[in-house]
Amino acid sequence: MAVNAYQQHTIYFTEITVGNVKRHGQPGYVFGNTATTSAVMANTANALVSYPFGHLSATKLFTRNKNVVNKKILVGMDVTVAYDDVVATLEVQSSADGTNWADAVTAIADTTPNVTGVKQAVVDLTSVYAPFFRLTFNASGLNVATAGKAKFFYSIPE
Repeated sequence: MAVNAYQQHTIYFTEITVGNVKRHGQPGYVFGNTATTSAVMANTANALVSYPFGHLSATKLFTRNKNVVNKKILVGMDVTVAYDDVVATLEVQSSADGTNWADAVTAIADTTPNVTGVKQAVVDLTSVYAPFFRLTFNASGLNVATAGKAKFFYSIPE
């Protein structure tokens, strides 16, 4: 289900590169994470949506599709303030144009948003080819209430 039907809260990533990328011939990784959401959801059925992987601000964009396409990657969320107890998912979505989105893989079928802490999963994108990827929490629009806060993260090969 695309999340374009109702209000979205979008958040940018910050990224750091970890590992001995070229010096020792070992692969490195890009770790991206968002700041904890500070704005409360205005509606209980909203989704929390990240900007596409590599979008660090409105003017600083690094397309990360070559790091994601045909790979297995680590994604997750850190619930810092609990939401209501519903079966809300964490999805990896893909897009051909960065505007229209479709669910590519369900990363976590039940994020247990009523429990604070880190929830993470390895997602298999070996058969998904698209120029844009993002994370979405509560894509089905369940009533998660408005008081919760969370942040997204990913780890992808450099």
